[in-house]
Amino acid sequence: MRFIGCKTLLLDNIKQVIDENVKGAESFCDIFSGTSTVARYFKRWYQVYSNDLLYFSYVLQRGTIQNDKLPAFKKLNKIKNIKDPIDYFNSLSNSDMENLPQEKRFFQNNYAPTGGRMYVNDENALRIDYARITVEDWHNEGLIDDDEYFYLVACIVEGIPFVSNTSGTYGAFHKEWERRSYKKYELYRLDVYQNGKKNKCYNQDGVELIKKIKGDILYIDPPYNGRQYLPNYHVLETAAKYDYPEVRGVTAQRPYENNKSDFCLKTKVTQAFEELIKNANFKHIILSYSTDGLMKVEDIESIMKKYGKAETFKIYWIPYRRYKSRAQGDKEELKEMLVYIEK
Repeated sequence: MRFIGCKTLLLDNIKQVIDENVKGAESFCDIFSGTSTVARYFKRWYQVYSNDLLYFSYVLQRGTIQNDKLPAFKKLNKIKNIKDPIDYFNSLSNSDMENLPQEKRFFQNNYAPTGGRMYVNDENALRIDYARITVEDWHNEGLIDDDEYFYLVACIVEGIPFVSNTSGTYGAFHKEWERRSYKKYELYRLDVYQNGKKNKCYNQDGVELIKKIKGDILYIDPPYNGRQYLPNYHVLETAAKYDYPEVRGVTAQRPYENNKSDFCLKTKVTQAFEELIKNANFKHIILSYSTDGLMKVEDIESIMKKYGKAETFKIYWIPYRRYKSRAQGDKEELKEMLVYIEK
């Protein structure tokens, strides 16, 4: 999934930091999980706790982290004769879905040309609507349990970026159809790694959650800059909740006042980070951050050394892109950094 700050390319680097500094750990917490890429990766070795303030992120985690095996859908198969619901949805024709009342088609009525917008085309919007409403109905009717429900919703959400007419985020849509927009929408079949452990997922403010949990390794990947995440991913949030929100404006934004992160606010980020580190009941802490982030490197070092063993503090620098300064025309190297300390 295309996502701001996704750490797919840094997974090996994170593991290297752990291998170099951590021995005998059994649990791993990804407290700003996003697409759950890091949590899924480390599920191979640890009992995993994951969390994010965004509900669509929680759904992705709940479907692949707390679930410890692929759902069997036995009751759905027995009563509806649907053995594989992903194949079922992906093989439907347009005529199979036309019985869905127009007033229920939230995606088509708000995010597609029918609603005057171009996040997805009308056919794909209908496919998303039909799958999402049907899964909700199955859950309400007791045909699928919670594990099966969250897995299917995660597969629905994961498939949307492959057909979205955007540049990766959903703050705006293109005025002309991009090539991916013409692809047929399909649920994306997600893998579930079975580690035999009691993994747990949360949908909370990380600064508050940290006071209630404990473990061995805490991985922190907070937002770097002032861009709040929900306005950039509101379409995916609505797909996950499917709560028919009151949307507004040209871009059909859903309300997000209760989903603002202090890590995106320059006046609050340092205090929020200190609260997180102070209350972290974890032996090993690893922070992922960028040199163009709101926090200064010296503030990060000061806070982590204040609550950790100063002699164990390490910064691993990872060059990852260059940009040209608009003001001076000079190229400045931006770096990702992984910071380790023992608490």
